Amino acid sequence: MDNFLKQIVFPKHYTILKDVHIPLEQNSYLQIDTLIITRKYICVLEIKNIKGKIHFQRNPNQLIRDLNGETTSYKCPEQQLKRHIKKLHIFLKQSKINMPVKGLIVFAYSKTHIIQPPQFAKITMGCDISEHIEEYNELPDVISQNTFNRLLSIIANQSTEFVPKPLAQTYNLELSHFRTGLICPICLHKITNKKHCSFCKTSCSIMQQQAIEDWFYLCKDTISNRECVYFLELKDKFAANYILTKLQLDKMNDHRYRHYTLSQSFGLTNKSSPII
Repeated sequence: MDNFLKQIVFPKHYTILKDVHIPLEQNSYLQIDTLIITRKYICVLEIKNIKGKIHFQRNPNQLIRDLNGETTSYKCPEQQLKRHIKKLHIFLKQSKINMPVKGLIVFAYSKTHIIQPPQFAKITMGCDISEHIEEYNELPDVISQNTFNRLLSIIANQSTEFVPKPLAQTYNLELSHFRTGLICPICLHKITNKKHCSFCKTSCSIMQQQAIEDWFYLCKDTISNRECVYFLELKDKFAANYILTKLQLDKMNDHRYRHYTLSQSFGLTNKSSPII
């Protein structure tokens, strides 16, 4: 998709933003994978990397994929796009900027076979996206250069880092499905009672930080001493308390109900740790 977008001749002033995540109000976020901004329009791209035969089912709205005889259901991209556009209108109104908002559902794989298209949303293959964008590029300017710059500044100032929901909550997985213990993030060997990896010499502290990060992205958005002992296969709760304190996590509650959450200073003592 990036290559297809690079081939398009955009207006003089434009920008393409990835992974936009802006708080609108309590428990409400504007979260968009790809956003094109010009002085003429804003375009939300709902990009799907899905192969196979695709049905946009209605009542209930779902995307149904048939691949090699196996049927899988997904959230409806049309409904997702409608929510993105609605929240983008709210954001623009809050910013006191009035301009048209376009939306496209884009399938990255040209061999994806659309059996039943969405009811209202425009849909295109990645290789054909230029036809739609070039049509939008013919529109007249609706905001000034100063307003365009102000819009980019507002997005930059209000954007926050998106922390995804743990996979276990998304896919209903049990903790027993995940590999436990200290696993080297470089060579993937499991390490027991050693200060560093015997194969690549990665330090134990780096493995500890990586394991805790894995927990937050895989299992839960909180961790207790008991859970740390289980997931890292530690000898006791004192070892877990030492690790969780050293990583400068946010501490919630006290004593037996204490648990920890991710903080902005997470892993500050191990800033050179690799992220896999």
